[in-house]
Order: sequence, then structure tokens, then C-alpha cells
Amino acid sequence: MEFSHLPIVRALVQDPHLSRVATRFGLTQGALSKRLQNIEGELGIKLFDRRGPRGLQPTAAAREMADLSEQVLTTWNSGLQKLKRHFDEPTHFGIVGPQIFMREIVLPWWNGVAAKYPEMTLEAHISQLSRVSFELVQAGMDAGVLEHKEELADYICKPIFTETWGIVAHPRAKVTLNSQESLTKLAWGTLSSQNNPVDEWLVRRQLMPPPVYRVYWNDLTALVSWVMETPGAATVLPLHACQSGLTDKRVQFHSLGRDSKRILYLAYRRTHSNPKVIKELLEINVG
Repeated sequence: MEFSHLPIVRALVQDPHLSRVATRFGLTQGALSKRLQNIEGELGIKLFDRRGPRGLQPTAAAREMADLSEQVLTTWNSGLQKLKRHFDEPTHFGIVGPQIFMREIVLPWWNGVAAKYPEMTLEAHISQLSRVSFELVQAGMDAGVLEHKEELADYICKPIFTETWGIVAHPRAKVTLNSQESLTKLAWGTLSSQNNPVDEWLVRRQLMPPPVYRVYWNDLTALVSWVMETPGAATVLPLHACQSGLTDKRVQFHSLGRDSKRILYLAYRRTHSNPKVIKELLEINVG
């Protein structure tokens, strides 16, 4: 029995008049009647009782077959739509970026848009900013978040987010930005000796004497928690990394002024196959 016969049987059960169903399928009444006879002969099952001018009377077997065909056709159509989506909208998107941005911006973004892409799997990789472009090319990711705009072969590089960096301190800590002496008295913590925002933003850029670090904690959430719970504690992070603590007044944030802004860039393949995802990423915030 051919797959195309299923809709015919179902249609005749719903409307047992050969002439109307024949018109719906673009057949003559005679052609449809012959096709129905062939279906019954192939199956060895009587599907309809012929009642002359009153049309057909579906048998119990015909009704059961109509129910089965409904399930088969629904599954088939759903499978076809899914198959088409696989070609029209890829089911995998890979992105690599720095820890803070990936955890505090990309993850909440994906939680908000994932429902739009029910077949999509997000593959997120964490990397040091200085190595993102290299890993982006080597690992074959669809996109990467870079600290600086770069000219990469076969990639487009556009602004995606403007970070505001500053001192994140315990709510009772005394922070005076223009006083290096007061800053060095704080209990400083940072992510790690290799990835040290305090050195990058205060020591190198604002020429503050290197502080004595009380803790290196290579985990953003743990570092912010340490600042919240340690009197006099401070670190340097972007504003979005401590937003929940600010809302609850468990930390204070002091922007580093004109030197506090940093634009992050999204690099993606020129021939990428995820235009909707790329477009939404670029609309996160460019500040």
C-alpha cells in the first residue's frame, strides 16, 4: 500500500461520498473508485460498504485505519517540518568568550531566547580574552567575543557590548578613588595572578602601587561573595558582574571614570548559517 493512499482512506471515512472526495484529490469518481478497490484488494480488507446513491459506509476496519493514518500523517508532517528546520535553521551554535561576559551576559541572554530555538544547542566555551581569536579559529566556533576589534580572515567583527569597569567593594568599605593611600589599605582580591583585573585597571592604567592580595579566587561568583562577606574587601570587575549584589546593597561599585569603558566585539564567520542568533547577539547592548 502506498503512503499516498492514507489521506484518501481518511477523507472517505470523514466524507463517504466518492464524487466530493474525488474532486478534492483531483480525480474522477471512477478513478477514485478503482483506486479504493485496489487498496482493499492489496490489504485483503473490506474498508467500505457500497450503498449506491447514498455513498459509502465505512467499516470498523476503515475507521481504525483512518485513526492510524491520522497518527502516521501527523508524525510524517512533523518530521518533515523538523527536517526543513534543520536546513533552514541550524541546530548548533558555538561561541567562545571571556568568563565574566559568558556567565553574566551570554547565559542570561540564552535563557531568554532559547524558547525561540527549540532545536538549537548552544555550545559555550570560556577563554582568556587574549586567546579568544586564536581559539575561535582553531576550534571552529561560530562566533567569539573579543576584547579588541581584529581583522580576521573570513570573519566580521562588530561591537556587541560596552563594559563599565570599577571597584567592587564591601558595603562598609571606605573607597576614595583619588587617594592611592586609601585604596592600598583595602583587602584586595582578584580572579587569579594570570587574569588580574586589579593589576590591569588600577596598577597599570592608574599607576596605583601594587596591593597585597588577600585572595586569588578563579571563580567570579565566589570572588563577589568573598567581597560581600569580608569587611574592607575590594576587587575590580565590570558592573554587570555584580549587578545582583548592587540591587541588594551587598556591595558598592565605583566606576573608574573615563578609563572605565571597554567595548567587546563579536567576531563571526562571513558565511555563517545562524543569521537570527547573530542578529540577536548583536542587539544585547553596544552601550
